[in-house]
Amino acid sequence: MKKIIFLISSLIILAISSCSPKPGTPEADLKIRKDQIEKVEKKVEETVDSIPKWCLNPPINDFALSACGTGESASMNMARNRAILDAKRQLADSIDSEISSRMEDFLKSTGMDSNEQVKQASQIVTKNTTIQAKLIGYKQTKTDAFSMNGKYQFYVLIEYPVGKANQALLNQIKQDGVLSTQKDADKAMAELEAEIEKRKKK
Repeated sequence: MKKIIFLISSLIILAISSCSPKPGTPEADLKIRKDQIEKVEKKVEETVDSIPKWCLNPPINDFALSACGTGESASMNMARNRAILDAKRQLADSIDSEISSRMEDFLKSTGMDSNEQVKQASQIVTKNTTIQAKLIGYKQTKTDAFSMNGKYQFYVLIEYPVGKANQALLNQIKQDGVLSTQKDADKAMAELEAEIEKRKKK
């Protein structure tokens, strides 16, 4: 009986080993790569499934710019900091685009967008406003976190009121000696102020 069991066990081991490619062969290398790809795909699927819906589709409205950031780390605090930094980078790009767009509108309203002196002044004002706007005024509206494969995955949604960005730009324009004295500057600033009131977050 023992001999029969031994014989069956030997046949099973032989069958299994014959199915596995020999180490060092192209087949073995292919199997290793395939296993690695499958592991990565599994991790990606798990990560995507756990992403909050509000992160996949950040809110869009006339009153605030928003961005969702994500961070991963073995430390919960580090994952949170990375998520906030990721969101702030995205938000900074959005603020920069918003301010640049408003400045273009202002220059077109004054009819001096081709004047080199005005262009240089507008670049300085845009840069100063962007720096100022990036540092203050944003707030966290939503957060979520989960653990996966021994690490924390953190998500954060942050918002920045559009009215604040436009107000910061208006303040810089009023302080600039070149832009504030251009023809029709008062009219352009009045239009910007009206836009600020319209787009202030309620």
